[in-house]
Amino acid sequence: MSRSVGGSRSPGRPIAALIVLALVTITMPGVVGADHSGDAAAQAAQEIQAARDRANAAAQAMSDAESELDQLSLDIGDAQTRLTAVEAEASQMRAGLQQDALRSFANSGSALPLLIDLEDANDEITAERLASVARGNAAVELDDFDAVMDEVSAAKSDLEKQQSATDRARQNFEDLQAAAESEVVRLAQVEKERLIDEQVEHELERQRQARQQQEAAAAAAASAAAARSGSGTTASSSSSSSGSSSSSSGSSSSSSSSGSSGSSGSSGSSASPASTPAPSSPAPSNAGSGMACPVAGSRAFSNTWGASRSGGRSHEGVDMISPGGTPLVAVESGSVQFKQTRLGGNSVWLAGASGTRYFYAHLSSFAGSSRGVSRGEVIGYVGATGNTTTNHLHFEVHPGGGRAVNPYPYVAAVC
Repeated sequence: MSRSVGGSRSPGRPIAALIVLALVTITMPGVVGADHSGDAAAQAAQEIQAARDRANAAAQAMSDAESELDQLSLDIGDAQTRLTAVEAEASQMRAGLQQDALRSFANSGSALPLLIDLEDANDEITAERLASVARGNAAVELDDFDAVMDEVSAAKSDLEKQQSATDRARQNFEDLQAAAESEVVRLAQVEKERLIDEQVEHELERQRQARQQQEAAAAAAASAAAARSGSGTTASSSSSSSGSSSSSSGSSSSSSSSGSSGSSGSSGSSASPASTPAPSSPAPSNAGSGMACPVAGSRAFSNTWGASRSGGRSHEGVDMISPGGTPLVAVESGSVQFKQTRLGGNSVWLAGASGTRYFYAHLSSFAGSSRGVSRGEVIGYVGATGNTTTNHLHFEVHPGGGRAVNPYPYVAAVC
């Protein structure tokens, strides 16, 4: 920004200023007037898409590591529960042996030997002492007690292994989290340097459509191959195979329709548990129609629908990694309601004019207050509030205000 200085002006100064400004515009990097015609636009789009693919692949790797860590946390809980149960059983058995020992010594008039700790209760010396006083009429057999103590040892060993595996998984997740965040920063730099103007946007869309066609062709080929391989089976087997093929085809269709500008070509859907969330009915045709990308800035995301999450939950959204403070916008016109939730932190419900509801979570802060909004209006900023350590947007799509559906195809088509 410049400002004029007082004093007389020479007629030649405006012309000289225009010449200097033109030279600066030509030589300065990152100016909107960059040449993006023809091959230049194609090259810029390729570099941007390559950076997006790297960022999305890093996001997928981080999500996979998070799912593994959450599953290991559940396994630790199971191991701890098992250990507690067998320790309680061992304590109950030991109490029974002690009572038999007391009765035996009371009847014999002998002195009561020292009863040693549970940790040493299955030692050979302890077993011999208890056996000598039980005289074969103990309410609990010593062999059973030894077997339970073996279970205690095995349960402790299993818990230690689970804890070690969880420590390694946590470190791996933290490393991949840092890598994903770094890739998003690199992506932002590439997008800034390559100047995403109208020509580059057009080329990115052309490349997106070309990749969609490739994915659709690959899905069709896979479906045809599956049909051919199942053609020689029995009627019963064929029926079962047909159902499986139909499900697979639907999944492929959803993936292929997602586009690639916001997705890595090689980073498909992560493995989903059997309890993958599903909509109660087909999504209305206008669900997500005319959506804007919810993140108004550089972002990375992958298909994490149904992935394992802490507490035994399944992921019902898409996680869009972006630098903290990146603006978040209304994906369609409607009304927003701001709230705080335990898992989502600063959260927003957007009731779209189409009848679809959208959920935004983990915001660092809100923009304004609950109100009516227009498509593309800023409603908040990327953060890491609630149950997360990563700056990102957790985004959900609820057609007709009902159950969540996989939002990945929606955002991949517009981001």
